[in-house]
Amino acid sequence: MVSEVRRLAALLLIALLAAPLASSAVRAQRKVIAIDLTPGRVKDVDKPKYQAVLNWLIGNLTAMGYEVRKLSKISRDTLKGVDALVIGKLRDERGAFKPDEVEAIAEWFKQGGKFLWVGADSDYVEPYLNPEDTSFKAGEPNKILEAVGSHLRLEYASVEDPESNAGAPYRVISGKYNAAGEAAQITSGAPKVLFHGPTFVVGFDNGKFVPFEQVDKKYETVTWLYATTDKGTVVSHDGVDPKATTVGQTGSFILAAVEKIKCGGMYSKVLVTGESLIGDRNIFYTKYHGVDLQGPTFVKQAFTWGLAVEKAGLPTMVYAVIAIVVVVVAVAVVLVLRRRK
Repeated sequence: MVSEVRRLAALLLIALLAAPLASSAVRAQRKVIAIDLTPGRVKDVDKPKYQAVLNWLIGNLTAMGYEVRKLSKISRDTLKGVDALVIGKLRDERGAFKPDEVEAIAEWFKQGGKFLWVGADSDYVEPYLNPEDTSFKAGEPNKILEAVGSHLRLEYASVEDPESNAGAPYRVISGKYNAAGEAAQITSGAPKVLFHGPTFVVGFDNGKFVPFEQVDKKYETVTWLYATTDKGTVVSHDGVDPKATTVGQTGSFILAAVEKIKCGGMYSKVLVTGESLIGDRNIFYTKYHGVDLQGPTFVKQAFTWGLAVEKAGLPTMVYAVIAIVVVVVAVAVVLVLRRRK
């Protein structure tokens, strides 16, 4: 009888440990990546040199077996059959997302098994912008992050790094990268990525903007990918104050982070970057001002990770607690049976 109880406890424990593996990612045969190219929205995407970078990106994704769609508008209809959506940096306020666009993105994302890449730009004031307010650069993508239920946000500021850059502090090159756990699937072989004139990623919790570390510690589904060195500095170019940091603050700031969000029985995933994948200078560069970069490696691995469909099981901590309870109960049963002999 005692051996039978032990065997049962062992089987239960094995089943619990195997449960997360049962929800491991399964890649579909053919995935569709949509790029938001709504006319007038994405910064400088029509300029020849940046159009060439966009075509290079599309060519690489197509070579990986993905179908790439250029969206001239965002709606429920245009998002049908789409697995991943890329949001680039906005040129000006006229590119703001309309309520029905935000709603369409949220509904699409909440179907589960979707991947959303939200890029942005710093609060640098281009000559054609209002020098007192460039908050749309963070505010518009933040609307989307709020709508999909993310704990990630983009800061209303810029970040510079005097230590890791391509010849100027605003030409930030990732000074740190996360090579641990799930992050390694995205960053492996790509320690150096360009974040040209970027903003950075902060957290959002209980209705407030908070330092990234606060959501990183609280939610196991939040993971940082790239950061500045410890010499990173928060800079403001317009009259709008940062939300979770202060101007002049120094330290290591997050340049890219991901979050997995439960949508029914699956996860949808969001990648937030302080620089964009499309529009103006971007993440996809292999070299900039003489510095070798691994932008394409990062981008390809990000899509591989993002487009892998994962079932949403219980949190790891819950599995651990259940396993402990099973072991304790099994031990208690064994002790009771021994006393009866």
